[in-house]
Order: sequence, then C-alpha cells, then structure tokens
Amino acid sequence: MWTFSLVKALVLWVRILPLLVVRLAAFGALGAGLAVAAIAGAWGAAAVGLADGGAGPVAGAVAGVVIAAVAMVLWRGRTLCLLRAMQIALLSDLQDRVRVPVGPGQVRFARVRVAARFGSAADLQALCRFVRNVTGLIPAVAEDGGALPALPAAGRVMQGGLVDQAVLTHAYRARPENAWEAAHDGLVLTTQNARDLLGTAARLNAAGWIATAALFLVLSQSLAGLAALWPGEGSAAAPVGAAMAALVLRAALVQPFLAACFLQTFRAIASGQAPLGEWRGRLTQVSEAFRTLGERAISWDPGGRNAA
Repeated sequence: MWTFSLVKALVLWVRILPLLVVRLAAFGALGAGLAVAAIAGAWGAAAVGLADGGAGPVAGAVAGVVIAAVAMVLWRGRTLCLLRAMQIALLSDLQDRVRVPVGPGQVRFARVRVAARFGSAADLQALCRFVRNVTGLIPAVAEDGGALPALPAAGRVMQGGLVDQAVLTHAYRARPENAWEAAHDGLVLTTQNARDLLGTAARLNAAGWIATAALFLVLSQSLAGLAALWPGEGSAAAPVGAAMAALVLRAALVQPFLAACFLQTFRAIASGQAPLGEWRGRLTQVSEAFRTLGERAISWDPGGRNAA
C-alpha cells in the first residue's frame, strides 16, 4: 500500500537538517573508529606473517572491526537510541505542525522534547530495547509474513528498524503522559495492521539498501587512494572503506528519509483505530518483553521516572 508522499518526506527530511548534521558527525565518528580498527587489524595480520594483500589482512581487518564494535556497544546503545528518539520527535512534531527551530537550537529542542516524553536516557534505552524485542515477533504473530520473516532476526532485518520507529512515534505523540502505555498500544496497532505496515517497511528497507549499494559503487572509485593505508598491494582498501562510508551515510541520512516515509504510512493506516484485545492477547502470550512493557506502563511515573 502506497500511503506516503515522497515530496512530503523530502520536505520533512530537509527540515531536520541540523539533526542530520549531528547524526552524520556521530555515525562518522563511529565509522572512523571502525575504519581505524580495520586498518590496524590488517597491518597486525601482515605483521605476524599472514599473506600480504591477500586474505590474511582482510581477516585481520574483520577481527579488528569486531573487537572495536564490541567495545562500542554501550556507547552505541545510549547515543544512537537518543538520536533515533530525537529524529522521531522532530518528524512527529513537524507532521503535527508544531513550531520546530530551524537552526542549531533544533537539536536542543528535540532533546528537551524527548526527555519530557520518555524520561531519562536509561528509561529511553529500556523502552527501545523492549519495543525492538517485540517487533521482531510481529510477523509470526500476525501470520502474514511467511516462514522466513516469522523468525525474529529475519523480521527485524525485513523491517530495517522502521517499525520500531513507528511504535516509538506513537508512544511520543499518542499519550505523552505515559509513553510506555502508548508504546504497548502501538505494538498492538502494528500487529493488527501487519500486512500493510510490514509490506511497506520491507519495500522501503529494500529501496534503502539499493541506495546504499549505489553509494558504495560511487565511493569505491573516490576512495581508491586508501590503497596506501593497506598492507601489500592494498586491493581491499577501497572496497572496505567504501562499504563503511556507505553504511555511515545510510545510517545518518538515508534512514531518516525512509522514516519520514514510513511514519506517514503508519499514521494514515492506524489513525483513529483502537488496539484490539485479540491482538493484545496474542502478543501477551508469545512475548515476555510485551508483558514486561505492560507492567512498566502501570508503574510509570508521569513526572518522568519509570519505576524499575
């Protein structure tokens, strides 16, 4: 179902340019750290006698990236969750015609709005985690996605994080005094509209990966000079660098545009609907995270602190 406007999505995307700059800086720093780890791993593999310019440096680079990625997990969880919530706040407010700053003050405005809705950074991260755990199960619960998407990991890959953002957007705008309860309802609304929402998310996510592949091809030529940083002939340097740069641009710039499209779809489909008890019951039966989310909704403090 085509229920969004590309023009409107582009306008929303341009309107959050200050936040996009912050996202680009954050993801760029993350990508640069992984790139340094990859180069260090490649040279380390060459130093211990593995084949120069061959599979040895590539294996060393992969090992370096894995080690660096593990070290960044905590930073990534808190920071990227906040960046996602700030993006959600701005896109939602712009669609609701809330006056949003257009300059550097936009980032502070978004941070304040997120804190008012979701509480502390720890509360926000916990909510993101619970929502993510449930959305991976939605294709199986809805019985609309086939055997492969019914697997939680495959369901998350298919959605590309877009369904998570839609649920958090519902939590942000539907019931500001209790984001946890609104997220609980948002998961039910997503499940009862799974065929249309998951199909749109999958198509948008596929389009995003096509755009990422195009960026990779363009950047592979532009980054040919990276060969000097790689052991031996350096034949793998340009593809590795281009892949990381393309992924950074996807996370920082492409994903917000996809979100601007998908949030229109969620609003068009779920607007005015009430969460149905049948679907709430199904999610309660299969998902411990969904049950815990409901329990926390009951103990949520409107003052901004969620009882543990």
